Amino acid sequence: MPVRMIQREELLEFERLESVAFVYPMDTAETEKRLEKDSEPQEPCIGHFNDDGVLTACMVLPEYRMRYEGHWVPMVGIGGVASLPEYRFGGAIRQIFQAAFRRMVESGVVFSALYPFSHAYYRKFGYELCQTTTGYELPVQALSAFRYDGKVRMIRPGESLDGLKAVFEAHFLDSNLAIQREDRHWTRLLGKDAYKERVYTYLLEDENGPSAYVVLAAEDAGPFEKNGNVREIAYVRPRGLTDALGFLYRLSAQYGKLRIPLPDGVPLPALLPESYDVKAGIREQPMARVIDVKQALLLKRHFDGARYTLRVRDEILPENDGVFAVRCEGGEVSVEKREDGEADLSLDVRTLTQLLLGYLSLDEALYKADVSAASNLDTLRRVFVKRSVLLTEHF
Repeated sequence: MPVRMIQREELLEFERLESVAFVYPMDTAETEKRLEKDSEPQEPCIGHFNDDGVLTACMVLPEYRMRYEGHWVPMVGIGGVASLPEYRFGGAIRQIFQAAFRRMVESGVVFSALYPFSHAYYRKFGYELCQTTTGYELPVQALSAFRYDGKVRMIRPGESLDGLKAVFEAHFLDSNLAIQREDRHWTRLLGKDAYKERVYTYLLEDENGPSAYVVLAAEDAGPFEKNGNVREIAYVRPRGLTDALGFLYRLSAQYGKLRIPLPDGVPLPALLPESYDVKAGIREQPMARVIDVKQALLLKRHFDGARYTLRVRDEILPENDGVFAVRCEGGEVSVEKREDGEADLSLDVRTLTQLLLGYLSLDEALYKADVSAASNLDTLRRVFVKRSVLLTEHF
């Protein structure tokens, strides 16, 4: 079989392929040493091998549990998608995706997600835009209207992360796609050595306990200038955001500008005394794909008495291709898959993913060319509503 999982003894060749494909320098001897002493479990890697046994293309399949409609469900990320230039346009990546999808189906995975280099490219595999995060750039002085005089402490390496975890769970766990964060994910976000890496984590607390946190990375902006890149900002209540902004204003003596990522629905320009002070642009645009349509529909929030049918087109996963009849009675959801028949709504699996996650409402989805509504719009509008969607990890 030309596509299979990559074994530990093949990781050096995997690293070499990644180095060539992404054009970054690699020290072979240092890489060999790192691989030998690395005790951490290796994220699953899958590769395409030609008849001569040469690894020609590969990808990484990091495994997570993600939040979906109040449940934890298995999710697999797609990362490190790469191929050697001399073997491109031979269909290796498509073969890898087909094998990876089959592996996901057999493992009970419900969704998959990725950060694309090209949205058009990954749409070929059923992925679709699922989130937009706005990146705001502003001078620290623009936050002068905010004040925070409460308790703040810097979280140093080795200290308990319980306060951060409490804020994270309060802030993110109502968002679809939010990852169940493990210690390894926290290490990746916070860094291993705050003083060496210049990544500083601050926890704000009020009378009710932890209320917000800010993870800030310092960046050189000139010989004597620094800017601050907020890696993550989270808060328990809306007031926590303004408190965090008040704390960030304290940094005006150290930093000239800040970059702050905020999800849709947080109107930062409307909070500032002068909206012209801030520049905004889309910072992240990850994509997602539903792997198990039936399970995703079963877990979707429904109102009692809801009944509707969907005709779903999925050219890659036959399990998802067909007509799904959904009903909710007495709080119990049932889903029946049919090969054919009339449907209230016809759509591609890509748009269905957006509706399931709540990135699009039904009325927004109706603008798309692949969507055709025949009947039962009132029910569909009540089921497919806007939700908070936020992929909290990078891979």
